[in-house]
This record gives sequence, C-alpha cells and structure tokens, in this order.
Amino acid sequence: MTVKTKLLSGLAAIFVAGLVVGGSVGFHVARSKAPAPPPPERHDTKGGSRSGGDFVEKMCLRQQKDLGLSDEQLAKIKPVYEQASTELKAVNAENYERVRAIYRASHERIKPFLTTNQVQKLEEKIREREMRFKKHSQEKPKC
Repeated sequence: MTVKTKLLSGLAAIFVAGLVVGGSVGFHVARSKAPAPPPPERHDTKGGSRSGGDFVEKMCLRQQKDLGLSDEQLAKIKPVYEQASTELKAVNAENYERVRAIYRASHERIKPFLTTNQVQKLEEKIREREMRFKKHSQEKPKC
C-alpha cells in the first residue's frame, strides 16, 4: 500500500465517520425540537369538536367540577347547555353565511383589477375552498 492510498483511505474513513456522527446528532436534535402533535381529542383549531354534544358534556363536567354540582343539579342544568349548543350552532351558521357573502362581494370587486388568467385562478381557488368546506362539514364528528 502506498502512502497516497493510505492517505486517501484515512480521509475516506474520517469522512464516513463524520457523516455517521453528524447525521445521528442532527436527527436527534431535530427530533427533540419537533413540535408535539395535538392531543387526539382535539378536532379543530380552537380545541373543541364540531359536535354540540361535546360542548354540552364539557360544560357540564366543568360546572360539576368547579361548582361541586350534585347529579340532580347536573340533570337540571344539562338541558340549558343543550339549548345553548343549538343556539350557538345557529349563530355560527348565520355568521358563516355573512362571512361568505363578504368574501363573495370582495372577490367581485377585485375582478376588474385582474387579468383573465388571474380571474380564472381566483374562481378555481374559490371552488376548491367550497369543496373542502362541503367535505369537511359532511364528515361525522369523532366523538
């Protein structure tokens, strides 16, 4: 074995060792800094689920814990929260329609400033968003 071959072999071994150590350290550092996934019971970005029943159960459990409610009191309070849940769903549906109307109006107002190609892209994005919303709203709650 010549000196040149030994030198190249030594450099190659050092390079491979550096790759292994660097990759291993990088992997462990990235894993330790990765954000934790949301808890499994979380179904939307605000920490609740899309079903009213879940709201009712959470409110009843919270009040029972915070106020020390008896089972009899809880049975009387639960219908109040069920009604509130129904009312909140109606308000959310109304707000959704109002927001949707505002977006539609704003899209119509910006169309004169867009090229034909940009208008087509905008309309395609709107259709995609509506399809995602319809798909999402038709999904069953995970409770």
